[in-house]
Amino acid sequence: MEGFLLHASNRLENLADLLAEVLKTALDPMKPETILVQSGGMQRWVSMQLARRHGVCAGVHFPFPVAFAYELCRELRADLPPEYPLSKERMLWRITHLLRGLLDEPEFAPLARYVRDDSELKSVQLAERIAYHFDQYLIFRPQWAARWENREPSGNFLLPGHVASEAWQARLWRELIRDMGGEHRAALLQRAIAKLEKSSSLPELPTRVCVFGIPTLPPVYLDLLKALSRHSQVHVFLLSPCRQYWGDLLTHREQRRAYRNQFLSEEERFEDATPLAGLGAVGRDFLELLLDRDIQESEPDRYVEPDADTMLGQLQADLLDLDVRKEKTDFSDTSIQVHCCHSPLREMEVLKDLILDLLAKDTSLSPQDILVMNPDIEAYAPVIQAVFGTTGETDLPFSISDRKPTKAAETIRLFLELLEFGQHRFETSRVCALLEAPPVRQRLNMDASDTQRSLEWVRASGVRWGLDRNFRRNAGLGDFGQNTWESGLSRLYLGYMTGEANPLHGIAPLALRGSAEQELLGRVTAWIDELATLWSRLHHTRTPFDWRDCLLWILDAFFPQDPAHAEHLLAIRRTVTELTGDMGDFEADARTMLYLIRKRLDESGGESGFLASGLTFCGLKPMRSIPFRVVCLTGLTSTAFPRQDTPPGFDLMAARPRPGDRSLREDDRYLFLESIISARDNLILTYPGLSQSDNTEAPPSVLVSELLDFLDKGCTVDGLQPSKALVFKHKLQAFHPDYFSAGSRIFSYSAQNRDAALALYAEHRSRQFFPATDTPEDARTERDIEIDIEELTRFLTHPCRHLLRALRIDPGRGEDDFLDEEPLAAPTGLEAYAPLQDLLRTALDEPAANLEGLLLAWQLLPPGQAGTDASRKLCSQVRALADQARAVIG
Repeated sequence: MEGFLLHASNRLENLADLLAEVLKTALDPMKPETILVQSGGMQRWVSMQLARRHGVCAGVHFPFPVAFAYELCRELRADLPPEYPLSKERMLWRITHLLRGLLDEPEFAPLARYVRDDSELKSVQLAERIAYHFDQYLIFRPQWAARWENREPSGNFLLPGHVASEAWQARLWRELIRDMGGEHRAALLQRAIAKLEKSSSLPELPTRVCVFGIPTLPPVYLDLLKALSRHSQVHVFLLSPCRQYWGDLLTHREQRRAYRNQFLSEEERFEDATPLAGLGAVGRDFLELLLDRDIQESEPDRYVEPDADTMLGQLQADLLDLDVRKEKTDFSDTSIQVHCCHSPLREMEVLKDLILDLLAKDTSLSPQDILVMNPDIEAYAPVIQAVFGTTGETDLPFSISDRKPTKAAETIRLFLELLEFGQHRFETSRVCALLEAPPVRQRLNMDASDTQRSLEWVRASGVRWGLDRNFRRNAGLGDFGQNTWESGLSRLYLGYMTGEANPLHGIAPLALRGSAEQELLGRVTAWIDELATLWSRLHHTRTPFDWRDCLLWILDAFFPQDPAHAEHLLAIRRTVTELTGDMGDFEADARTMLYLIRKRLDESGGESGFLASGLTFCGLKPMRSIPFRVVCLTGLTSTAFPRQDTPPGFDLMAARPRPGDRSLREDDRYLFLESIISARDNLILTYPGLSQSDNTEAPPSVLVSELLDFLDKGCTVDGLQPSKALVFKHKLQAFHPDYFSAGSRIFSYSAQNRDAALALYAEHRSRQFFPATDTPEDARTERDIEIDIEELTRFLTHPCRHLLRALRIDPGRGEDDFLDEEPLAAPTGLEAYAPLQDLLRTALDEPAANLEGLLLAWQLLPPGQAGTDASRKLCSQVRALADQARAVIG
């Protein structure tokens, strides 16, 4: 049975029940069910819900809307290729090529000013932005492409700046279509819609399509679904905060515009105070687009009355029925809380205490029932790991989703560092950082002691930067070989052959200890040779085929073939293959490849930890309205959330927006609304709003302020305004006594912070820095502790430095740090003590020794004449001191 049906509810669980009922009867057992979702997290949740209700989730296809639309076009057109030929990833290379021939023309003058420094990377980035907006035009303004191809303006712009932008974009679009050939997305969709509307029988189509949990779709996709509904069942499962008609609600900005244009009277202006007006523009516009296409609403009513006994439930009930309260209702619960902290670290410490408190008070609640979202999960990930990843009595299982693979995955991060290596000078610090990377150590079969010994060689040999003398000369950075990798390795190999002997041909040997070190030196040298080859290969503009060979060679040469790295290595190989395939026959340099590979890798992953286990941390992303008993939104500063739209000046859609257009600001506002209706028991909002230096307060996100303003109008909490009763201002230190005082509004479950608070304020306590003698017995009980072997090695090597760093005290540059510049002056002070002692000893033992040659061979002095002069001065001082010593000794 065909039809275009809408199923709406304020509870996603109810929509999942209804979806399971719809899918219970298979229309065609030989065809998979098709469920459109907008994110991998939603796909995972729907799969689990169907499995819970049907016993198994099998034979279900979960495409994203863009992929589904092209799949449907291919069902109707057998001649279409498997991959969409005019994707924005492919368009950017053609646009880059076309712009090189068009930038000299007057209408392209604004673009020419942007790329006037002839940077290939800038040209590619510009082409990438243009390709993205062209792709958006095809989806949201398909008629523009048709008019441009007919050499007609769109007729939507009057301002000179917009007219000029449309002129060069229309010209570039025509050149692009002529160059690439094929049919673009807008033409394909229009042909598909026309065929679906005119044909009476198309058996190859899916028998049923379900759209689940997607809050908005472009109008052309809704037209496609409407046309498809003539042949198949199309069910739209929509999470809606309101069961009343709310298509006529206006945001404050829209009300101001309507008042200015005299569509609203002064009495009507800002009459509606419900948050739905300010937060729900995305859902409102989408519902209107659906109703415009005559979608049929299903019966019976699937909405659920929230529990109005709590403030959160009452807020959800007000949204459900568009209620604007005339009288205030008093509550005594804190189902909605706002916490103001001094830093992201304090946010997470406070949040952990809040979660522990909820778990302690409600034994039916588990970490799996709690979701924590953040607008910048990448910045908060280290803090989350530091607070929730500690072992102790208050451990909480957790996972972090939505991290960029280029930041979170060590294998991918190392690959990008290797690809970036050609932009540097073979600096000691960079090479040693690569050598210390676990995949490289595994590839070279090096343990911690091998790595430590290799780093000691580098320090002792005086390597600073540059592969050899030719490397520096070719780079225009000097014609000398001192302090290069070649000179340092030469000292080691001479020591291997001669031991601790006198300098030979200006090379001071460094002795090795046994055959094991000799074999280790061979492995390190071979690896340095591989780095030299890599540096050379990265300094050429290459064809896609050459880049594919080069990038895959990096994986084979620098990474171990280990199952632990297989997933990320496969992701890199897939990205490299896709990117070089999209390039066609266009060449690129290493900086461009690095930029594009990093971006593709970040776009390809990130949701692997979502709903994995325990407490879930994730980014604040649209279309993630999955219900949880406790929803926490963190990092809600005024600058981070909602995000602001910053379109380029040539974005014509931003110049003339329409209902259904995507907007970061409106998407985030709707996400905030979805978070409110997705929380079942508690909604916790936190933000770093207090200064760590002077305790001044910064405002939270405007959405938090708007929510508190609405609650103030209709609620009280024990007689107080919610903006005062629900906002908790925390202390700078987690061990402040207020957290452990009776009657305090803030609290902590940390025994360590409690002990610190007691120690800080206890009377007559002796002030000793290391109170080892009076450590409580319970603090000395045995328990399992995991210690990283490398951290233990660093502690045993230099305990004082390890202690200072554990206390977050920077001891300054030490022997663990590497110098990346050649010496600019002779060593002084403590740095000169050891070499001068060696020189003095040599002068006493061998009065005729060539001290100047020995000092220069140690590579401690500046290159050239400055080093020669410094050597003469120091050696004359040493000889004078030796003469005085011999005179005294006799």
